[in-house]
Amino acid sequence: MKFLWILLFLSFVIIKLVKAEEKSIFIKCKSLDDNTILDFKINKDNKLYTTVFKKIKNNFIEIGEVVGQKKDTFILFEDKYAYLGVDFAWHYDKNNLKLKPVLLSKGTIKLNKLPEELSCLLIKNN
Repeated sequence: MKFLWILLFLSFVIIKLVKAEEKSIFIKCKSLDDNTILDFKINKDNKLYTTVFKKIKNNFIEIGEVVGQKKDTFILFEDKYAYLGVDFAWHYDKNNLKLKPVLLSKGTIKLNKLPEELSCLLIKNN
């Protein structure tokens, strides 16, 4: 019985330690004329960014995964719902705080014009 309690306690401690490693960054991006404003939450697990969420109607909705990253330089993440039928992503430059649109591959739909580059602000870094 004592062994069971010790095992249960250790399991609880391990779960807490793993949860403590999950962090997020929040970025707010907008166009020069303030017509486009996007809020993103990017989860970080250990040292890698993993899942991306976009704020839609005051709720963060999962929009995709991080598909590329380099420490202190950039994060490349997909946005599955920006343009349906298009393999679309955002390139977030950590040095100059810019968000640029990227087409990852030719999709079934051809875009006539990509969205404009956005300026960003790092809101919170947990």
